[in-house]
Amino acid sequence: MTYIIDSNIFIQAQNEYYCMDICPGFWDFLSERFYSGELLSIKNVYDEIAHRDDPIYDWVKDRKIFFSAVDDEATQRNFADIAKYVQTEYGSRKKDNHNIAPFLSVADPWLIAKAKSLSATIVTHEVRAKGSPKPKIPDICDHFGVSFIRTNELLRSLQIRFIKEL
Repeated sequence: MTYIIDSNIFIQAQNEYYCMDICPGFWDFLSERFYSGELLSIKNVYDEIAHRDDPIYDWVKDRKIFFSAVDDEATQRNFADIAKYVQTEYGSRKKDNHNIAPFLSVADPWLIAKAKSLSATIVTHEVRAKGSPKPKIPDICDHFGVSFIRTNELLRSLQIRFIKEL
C-alpha cells in the first residue's frame, strides 16, 4: 500500500502534537517510510511548505526526492477530470462560487489525481463538508473512489507505536 501525505500532516504534526523536539520518533518514522517507498508526497505539497521558514521546511528540503512530480499522463488526466467535476458540481451549489479557483490552485486536487493514478491512499486531516460550497479532499475522494485516512489510522495500519524511553 502506498500512502500520499498532505501538507497539513507535516504542518499540524510540528505545530501541535508531534513537534520535532518532543516526538522525534514520528519524524524518524516518516523518514524511514519515505525511504522504503510506503510514503510519498507530491511536488505541489513541497511547494506549499517551501515558503515557510521553519523546521518543517528544513526537514522536507532534505527529503525533496520523495515529493513526486505530477506531470505523468494519468495524473494529468485525473486532474482534468477533477477540475471539471469541481467546476460543475461546486459551481452549481453557489452562483459565482469563489471557492473553486483557490481549491484548484493548491496541492489538494493534485493529491487526489496522483493518488488515483497510483491507487494510493491520501493521508490528510481534512474532513467531509457534504453540501458545502467549499470543495474538500474527502468529498472529492468519495466521488472519484480514492481512499483517505488520518494520521492515527496510518500509524495503526503500519503498526507504529511511539514508546517513551526511560
